[in-house]
Amino acid sequence: MALVGRIAASWLLVAIAVATGFGLAWATHHRSAPTAGSPPIEQFDPERIGTIEQQAWEAYYLRDWPRLGALLWDLIGSSYRLSPAQAAQATMLATQAQRVWAERGAEGGEAERLMREFYALVREPAGGRYDPARAAALEIGWWTVHRQRAGGADAVALEDALAALWAEVYQLPPAAVRPAARHRARAMALSDEWVRTGREHTSPLLAEVRAELIRCYAALHTALDARRAAEEASGGP
Repeated sequence: MALVGRIAASWLLVAIAVATGFGLAWATHHRSAPTAGSPPIEQFDPERIGTIEQQAWEAYYLRDWPRLGALLWDLIGSSYRLSPAQAAQATMLATQAQRVWAERGAEGGEAERLMREFYALVREPAGGRYDPARAAALEIGWWTVHRQRAGGADAVALEDALAALWAEVYQLPPAAVRPAARHRARAMALSDEWVRTGREHTSPLLAEVRAELIRCYAALHTALDARRAAEEASGGP
C-alpha cells in the first residue's frame, strides 16, 4: 500500500476507534441542552478550549499526528454539536489538512479543499451562518500569513487574517473580534519562540501560550455575548 493509503487507512481506524470507544462519553459530555437562543458554535468554555488548543499546537510542532488527532477530536467536540461519527469525520479532515499543510503548504489546494469539507460538515449541526468556501479560504489565509510571519512578516497582518476568519465564521464585525485576534497572535508568537528554542515539554513558554489562548477565547466569548445582548434589546436578530 502507498504511503498516503497507509496514512488514510490508519486515520480511518483512529476515527472508528474514537467514535466507538468514546461514543457514550461524547453523548453525555457534549450533547447537553444548548443555552436558549445560542447556537452550539457560540457555546464554548474559553479555559477548556484554550488549554486543548495549546496542547494541539504542541502536538503539531512535534509532528505527533495521533495525539493531534485525539486533541482535535476533543477540541471539535467542545466547539460543535456533532454525533460521534460526524466528529470522527471532522477530525480526520482537520488533521489531514494540517498534515498536508505541514508537508507542502498551499500547494495543489488540498489543504483548503479539506478545510472546505470540514466547514461544510460542521456548519449545520453547529448552527453556523458562514460560507464554507470563504471560511476555508480565510483559514488557509491565516496559516499562510503565520508561515510568512516566521520569516519576519508584520504581526498586524496575522491579526488581520485571524479577525477576517472569525468575522466570517461568527458573522461579527472584524473590529469586534480584533481583541481575540490580538491575543491569538501573541500566543502564536510565544509558540514560535518555543519552537525556535528547542520544543521542550517542560518549557514555561507553553503555559504562556495557553494563557494567551484562554484570553483569546474569553475575548471572543465577550464579543458574542455583546451581540446577543444587543439582539435581545432590539428584539432581533
